[in-house]
Amino acid sequence: SLQGGGVVTAKRAVVVAVEGPAAKTLLGEPLNVSPSARGAAVGTTCLYFAIDGPAPLPCPILYLNGDGPGLVNNCCFPSTVSPSYAPAGMSLASVSIVGVPDMTDEELEAAVRGELESWFGGSATGGAGASGAQPVSEWRHLRTYRIPFAQPNQITPTDLYRPVSLGKGLYVCGDHRSPATYDGAMLSGRLAAEAVIAAL
Repeated sequence: SLQGGGVVTAKRAVVVAVEGPAAKTLLGEPLNVSPSARGAAVGTTCLYFAIDGPAPLPCPILYLNGDGPGLVNNCCFPSTVSPSYAPAGMSLASVSIVGVPDMTDEELEAAVRGELESWFGGSATGGAGASGAQPVSEWRHLRTYRIPFAQPNQITPTDLYRPVSLGKGLYVCGDHRSPATYDGAMLSGRLAAEAVIAAL
């Protein structure tokens, strides 16, 4: 049944390929045969900054928080991979945090800047950044994205390879049925497609 009141009838198979909570809402009782990953979702928060000039470091890699404490989990400069990600003469910074902190955007931005200053330098003369790179304190904040459901919960014990077939021509796939990764989601989708083809 559609939200507008219409009804669509599938002749052979229905594949539900959505995130875990949406799958539960759409499928209801049939999903109880083989429930998806349970527990609170893992969220993430992403902040983007514009940098005048080059990135602090020219390497196209993901910089990880190796110290442990702090909000920032990782940072990268997508424009070092492809210059088209930023206007000419500028760079793009992408910062990721595990979870969705209970802070205003302004508080979060200030806290993230403080951490990144210890990584890349807060002033034109300090830190580990490249010579001539704009200090973190002068980066222009572009946007903050809060994503409460970035991944399903994977607390143990868990079943990383849940069946995609729920019976009677109904199939479900997604990272809530497999390891919570891009690869896991794609694998789950492929397994659902193969199951449908095999049943036709």
